[in-house]
Amino acid sequence: MSHSLHRYGSVENLKNDFCIYSRAARGVNRENCGEKLRRILEIYLSSDAVNFGSSHSGKCYLAGLDLEEYAKSLDNSYGIIATFSDRKDVLNALKKMKMAKLGISTVVSGLIDEVKSIAEEAGLQPHTALLSLGIHGKRSVLPEDEILEIVTMCGHSLISPRLVRSVLEKIQNEEISPKEGALQLTRPCSCGIFNTTRCQTLVEKRPKTQQEGRCRE
Repeated sequence: MSHSLHRYGSVENLKNDFCIYSRAARGVNRENCGEKLRRILEIYLSSDAVNFGSSHSGKCYLAGLDLEEYAKSLDNSYGIIATFSDRKDVLNALKKMKMAKLGISTVVSGLIDEVKSIAEEAGLQPHTALLSLGIHGKRSVLPEDEILEIVTMCGHSLISPRLVRSVLEKIQNEEISPKEGALQLTRPCSCGIFNTTRCQTLVEKRPKTQQEGRCRE
């Protein structure tokens, strides 16, 4: 789940940004795990997931992934990821997962204090924690912080800074809405961890003069 650990931003704008990854293990429970993964998909959807997908699907739900076809394909898969933008929805999903007793390993990604608190409320005891240590090295070659907040929501680096600037310029010129811009930015991220709700909020809160400066660099 390390590709979802490096989301960049403030504590405030990361509070409502979570990923849940459920994955079967080779040689343990991967064989014939399709029905269990479909049940997990139902739980994600019934808990108001913002987006979902997996690397084998080729695209995420918000990029046009067909729900029925994707559910069928889980017979040949090993895991599924979903993104959430509300703490209570994550708690709801974990409670349902606990009750379902599916035996599939589940990882929750988010601010560590929030994740620990949610797990406690759900009656779960985390046994492992992975932490991002931040950015080290030659930071000058990285895009500006406002762009990093968006591109790091795709852990496989499929969303380029140039695409973000292009979309921001269209929003600035009122060619598209912030919601449409967020949907355009989610399409390259096939595994479903791009949080369009957070993206839209980040774009809407950006001052107009700042948008103009960033888009024209």
